Amino acid sequence: MTRATFLERASAKFIDGTFALILASIMSPIGPVAGLVYSLIADGILEGRSLGKLLVGIKVIDRDTLKPCSINKSVLRNIPFGFALLMFIVPVMGMFLFVVIGLGVIGIEAYFLYTDLEGMRIGDSLADTLVVKKG
Repeated sequence: MTRATFLERASAKFIDGTFALILASIMSPIGPVAGLVYSLIADGILEGRSLGKLLVGIKVIDRDTLKPCSINKSVLRNIPFGFALLMFIVPVMGMFLFVVIGLGVIGIEAYFLYTDLEGMRIGDSLADTLVVKKG
């Protein structure tokens, strides 16, 4: 089992974030909710692979059982990003809050991901998950 690289994880998150933002933007009036739901459950829908992780070739596994990430664990591990997306629905200031909070979450998560010996970001610690190369 080989741990996914920082670049692989960042690429997958970028793809997933872009997809969530597209959902939030085009599916009016429920778009923001659809984007939020996707962001929260994405890692548990395709045997531990969100759309981005599927395209990049990585997956999320439960740290204890080594089984693919469940929907429940996906929600736990994606709460930090979900919170940022939730700002999208705030009237008037929503986009500003999304950008400010989103950049803060990305910065903090990237710091932990890059400095943790196991490559665990805050979301991984909350859900007790690891991101590995699909093997």
